[in-house]
Amino acid sequence: SRAVWAPAPPSALLAWWQSAPGTMKVSKGVAGHLQPEGLLGLLAALLCPGLVESQFGGAGYTPPAPICPAFKCADGEMAVGNPDHQIWSYGCKDSGMNILNAASFDPNNPYANMGQKSVDKCCVERDICKQTCGMTSKACHDNFQKCSQKICKGDQNCQLQAMMSDIMSEPYDDEDKDKKYDPERAKCKGYNRGQQESCRCVPKKDFKSAVESNLKGFYSKFNSEKLDKKGDIKDKDEVWKKWKGKEPDMFMALAAKYKSKAVEIRQKPKPPPYKPPADTDFEDTAGTAPGEDESMAAEEATAADSETAPTSQDVDPEEAAFDQKLAAIQAKKQKAKEEEDYDAAADAKEEAADLIKEEIARLNSKKAKAIEEEDYLEAKRIKMRIQKHSEL
Repeated sequence: SRAVWAPAPPSALLAWWQSAPGTMKVSKGVAGHLQPEGLLGLLAALLCPGLVESQFGGAGYTPPAPICPAFKCADGEMAVGNPDHQIWSYGCKDSGMNILNAASFDPNNPYANMGQKSVDKCCVERDICKQTCGMTSKACHDNFQKCSQKICKGDQNCQLQAMMSDIMSEPYDDEDKDKKYDPERAKCKGYNRGQQESCRCVPKKDFKSAVESNLKGFYSKFNSEKLDKKGDIKDKDEVWKKWKGKEPDMFMALAAKYKSKAVEIRQKPKPPPYKPPADTDFEDTAGTAPGEDESMAAEEATAADSETAPTSQDVDPEEAAFDQKLAAIQAKKQKAKEEEDYDAAADAKEEAADLIKEEIARLNSKKAKAIEEEDYLEAKRIKMRIQKHSEL
């Protein structure tokens, strides 16, 4: 007999990962390089094979299709393919993962289940679909699911590969590094980009001639036998009879048929290695013993209280002197502005900036000494003060 795992919702899996004892903690900067679905999928695959089997058993991986906005033209125009666009794909040869299935494990032939099918063909055709002007996001999604299910035929490793390739189809992008992850935007990113690159708008009266021009251009590159001696399409009337109103499907079918020549396979870019900023929690807590980070969190809260309500014993004379000097300069600057003496206001602003710079340098030195002496409460208090001054 074998245990059956109930599917766990992604939120529960992520909560478990974050709370598991001994689990590596990931900083916000590192997490920015990971998309949520990618992290959850990886955890499910590597840590919970039973969960994967319960999720993919039988019908396989069939998430809902994304509904993305279609490419639009102005009134009186229609979208047709851009003949200058080169269809390209990363494929998905690098997304394969093997999970041993205990139920089908044969001790007499332990390598029997290690052979792996590939859904690379499905990934390439999915990208062809996204870059064929007029195809819908739902059609691209459904075609990928049908293709992968046909190849996998219930094979758990193959279904896992299909899941991971769908999750990881979009690589790291420099423009995303400073943006908050938006799952809805991520679902349509590849499709929207593909339609923008592969579509152009023409007047409605020119639509038919533009389609024929694109078709002739395709055949001239990849199958000139479809053209007559004058370079015109053979059996043009039959083509229109079969494909009128389904022009996007025609071009997608052609690109898929001749994909070995029509599609450029590219190397997927990888994110640069994460480099934490110079002043981070990693620097402050380096070398701490297990469990010490929790105590430091409590100390930080205490430091916050002491920052907002210091006593006469806690006040640093140098910090008090700085506060007085800065208040005097700011008052002088405000008075100059009220008197419209902008030169004096600018001088006061520069004077305040220099004073703040000197104070931050002094506080950084003091914080380093506190860390060296393992006075983490003081180090956190100083750090909060530095952050406060940096915002001025």
